[in-house]
Amino acid sequence: MAPHEQRQSKHDAEALKHQANSIARATRLPVSLQQSTPAETLGMRPPKSLTKIKDKKLRSELSKQYLSRKRAESHARLADEYLNVTAPGEDAGLIEVDDEMERTARVTQADIKEQVGVDTARKSFELKLAGKDNIGLGPYRCDYTRNGRHLLLGGRKGHLAAFDWQSGKLSCEIQVRETVRDVRWLHNHTFFAAAQKKYTYIYDQNGLEIHRLKDHIEVQRMEFLPYHFLLATIGKPGYLKYQDTSTGMMVASHRTGLGSCATMAQNPLNAVIHLGHANGTVTLWTPNMSTPAVKLLSHRGPVTGLSIDSYRDGREMVTSGLDGGIKVWDMRMLGRGPRREWISRRAASDVAYSQRGLLGVAWGAHVSLYHTEAELGHAPPGPYMTHGLPQCAPLQLRFCPFEDVLGVGHAQGFTSLLVPGAGEPNFDSSEADPYETKARRREREVHSLLDKIQPDMITLDPDTMGQLDTRASRAQGVAAAPERSGAVPRAADGTPYARLTRMQRLQLSGEAAPDEQVHDSDEEQGPVVPAKGAAAKEKNRARGRNSSMKRYLRKKRQNVVDANTIALREKYQHEKARRREEHLKRQNQYEPPRKHEPSALDLFARNRGPRS
Repeated sequence: MAPHEQRQSKHDAEALKHQANSIARATRLPVSLQQSTPAETLGMRPPKSLTKIKDKKLRSELSKQYLSRKRAESHARLADEYLNVTAPGEDAGLIEVDDEMERTARVTQADIKEQVGVDTARKSFELKLAGKDNIGLGPYRCDYTRNGRHLLLGGRKGHLAAFDWQSGKLSCEIQVRETVRDVRWLHNHTFFAAAQKKYTYIYDQNGLEIHRLKDHIEVQRMEFLPYHFLLATIGKPGYLKYQDTSTGMMVASHRTGLGSCATMAQNPLNAVIHLGHANGTVTLWTPNMSTPAVKLLSHRGPVTGLSIDSYRDGREMVTSGLDGGIKVWDMRMLGRGPRREWISRRAASDVAYSQRGLLGVAWGAHVSLYHTEAELGHAPPGPYMTHGLPQCAPLQLRFCPFEDVLGVGHAQGFTSLLVPGAGEPNFDSSEADPYETKARRREREVHSLLDKIQPDMITLDPDTMGQLDTRASRAQGVAAAPERSGAVPRAADGTPYARLTRMQRLQLSGEAAPDEQVHDSDEEQGPVVPAKGAAAKEKNRARGRNSSMKRYLRKKRQNVVDANTIALREKYQHEKARRREEHLKRQNQYEPPRKHEPSALDLFARNRGPRS
């Protein structure tokens, strides 16, 4: 006993507690991984509700998932605390001044290049793009991929270029020889869409034309919803159209009724499309509604710029109009007016929010950046940075994800500006990885297709996702309804409501007498919802054969010709001829040719020869 007592004395109470927690049956965690486990999750047990599950395999699997989720939440919280540590009163990555008299707006791009490293200084460049005889091909529109690695440029006169802007590797450069109004990357850098003079085209990374979207005519602006694989377009006809890029189907087409539209943005929180119209209104659209979900009068003139702030989870929207006004709106309180507004020196041509909440405004021949979080009111905020573009008015602003870079498309080409504190330094490799390999990109693409969200789930309130649809439950008339309402959950012998016959359910609900008998034919009808106390019948929502989508698909399939179609057409023609013959027989209008019977005169007709 002495050696055993000596071994026991080597461990204190705290060590024994950790050892007991590490070998707990519910954790299934190896001892070698105890150091990477958060201390608050050690010894954690699954909830008591899981202990009531009789299936051991299912109970073990659910317990393992519960504990893994709790550990992942703790790891994410610790990582966020350690990676996003800033001193009190400081903003991560922004330019700091020594005293109150200094202004960050006086800092030029040359000053920033002198103070940063060589690799960072290379991110500030200017591309002057021109054709023959030094004639410009702009103005240019630009777009970055979700991971901020690749850049897409589209000139008004037909010049398209896609390349890895950090390494300088060119993917493709083509001349389509017609007007290009907008360009947009799709789910990754292998495909991009270009809104050209009449139709919208999809190209691959080598510049080869993959598709021509005939339904998208004279498109001016495009947005791609990455979690839904939807390409949303709006153009001169004033129709907002959603195209599923994974299946090629037209999901929805809404008539805005407000004429041509040249301003579009998407809310990253709920994937709602925001449109800015020429009469100064801003409308919010979803694929499952033919009318705008919200209609807001924002400016007294046409809306020229529109952007949603992703740093504040899509809660803020900024608009700019031809009247010179710039307004910041709170999406939760649109009816109370703008949260902040001011008048710029010249009408802004475009506005854009960065990942860290900086606001970029393109006006005249300048680009100004503001930090709108500090103060409120109607006075113009002090600019955080300012950059001049002489003799080339900026057309579009686009912040590069995960980089302190602002891309400006203008009449002479493209300019990349360094904006300290604009990009998010921490990225989620499962969502957008700037350093992903080819194999990782393929794997992420497959997972994105498997996790694709249906267009019907796009709503203004993102919290509705994952909740129970009570309307569908009432329409189905499931047997659990009496149990929830507290009527008669079970029969006298304990049989559940779902396993009762039709007559037994009617007797429990009071619709039939206790001694009433039921016929065998009634027993075969299956579950029936009681008439009294049941919910109202759901309104016909045109989901049957004659719904608008089914009619549209039938119309699209009329011109599709294959072997089965030809065989069906031949079979239909034979059946049609057979029915016609039967119809004529019934009306005595059709007499089959009679068989010729030989007669005595036939002998003379055969023997008579030609006359000499």
